[in-house]
Amino acid sequence: MQALLHNAPPLVTFLFVMSITPGPNNLMLLSSGARFGLRRTLPQILGITSGFLLLLTVTYAGVGAVVLAYPALKSVLTVACVLYLLWLGYRLLRAGDPSAGDAARGENAGARPLSFWESTLFQLVNPKGWGAAVPAIGIVARDGLSPGYAVILLLAAGLVVNPPCILVWTLFGASVRPLLAVRWIRRVFNALMCALILATAWWMLRPLLAH
Repeated sequence: MQALLHNAPPLVTFLFVMSITPGPNNLMLLSSGARFGLRRTLPQILGITSGFLLLLTVTYAGVGAVVLAYPALKSVLTVACVLYLLWLGYRLLRAGDPSAGDAARGENAGARPLSFWESTLFQLVNPKGWGAAVPAIGIVARDGLSPGYAVILLLAAGLVVNPPCILVWTLFGASVRPLLAVRWIRRVFNALMCALILATAWWMLRPLLAH
């Protein structure tokens, strides 16, 4: 129990920093909250949290060590994430008013937030998620913490820390949603979000291009 209490504060602090700072998930939630509102984005929030908990579990089981041992595998995950972000940026540039009817939206007809399962599976190719999971395992592996307690601590910390952090980004997006009814504001917002997403993709891809 002493080891459990000793490892909890640094783990919670680390997960908080990784969950609240900008990344693919938070940028997607910011955009989704602004375009679709909190209620329609809730499955995406739950999917991100579930996917992150899954990522912590499989990383503790040894998958994280495999990813670190084979840089090519990590590169594949990064490229997959970057390709998805590029697709998302393209969709944002073409996006119309999600509150309008399908006929008025034209090419934006059928636009929707990511589903629960899409958000869950996206975590498996999210480099920032792996970047959070692997060090988190290192934290709970100290001081002889038993595997059972380590998994409980990981999942409890992830469940307590991750949802409120990503909810902040969604709420911020939802708070500006009424402004997006104005066409030029919506276009500026979508262009800004696209630029941020592309910048994130470049930041992820840059280490690969440097080799």
